[in-house]
Amino acid sequence: MTTLPTDTVFTAVAHALRGDRTQGLRLLQPLIDEGPSSTFVTLVTLAEVAARPARREHGPDARLNPDTLGARSTDDLPPPARFAARFTAACANRDSDLSSALFWAVASHADLNRTNDLVEATVALFDMATAAASRLVTAALTPAADGPADQPPLLAAVCEQDNGDSPFGWSDPDPDDNSPAYTAP
Repeated sequence: MTTLPTDTVFTAVAHALRGDRTQGLRLLQPLIDEGPSSTFVTLVTLAEVAARPARREHGPDARLNPDTLGARSTDDLPPPARFAARFTAACANRDSDLSSALFWAVASHADLNRTNDLVEATVALFDMATAAASRLVTAALTPAADGPADQPPLLAAVCEQDNGDSPFGWSDPDPDDNSPAYTAP
């Protein structure tokens, strides 16, 4: 059992939020260098961050489609952004078959054709997670119109994990422990 790289991913996103996107991406590089399983787990973690605002808006049990995550159809997006939106929706819906298929389609194509497709998809997902985290931070810092903000701490807003069983193998036996476990494919 591999622990999700939440600390590294959240630190990387935090660097991007502070304007140092390059350092954020550098922090992810060792996770990607470990191979496909580590890369997949890293992408799942980024997708969880990216899906958080949509889950808050539509409810934790809502099924998300890729178009729920943005203002236009994913068909109109460049391939890396299309992957990021579809992978995020698959992860948010706990559809491990689809998220795995999407990952392996990009990873296999990149490997066989010696392209940067997986790198570009990873960067697009990182950017999507950063934008989502920025939205969460803004919401946490913005008081409600009818009074003071009743928001969780900033880190909790970005790092919050759902409880319960899922096809992805999330487990959170301690509600105060935000470090879920994941069994890599």
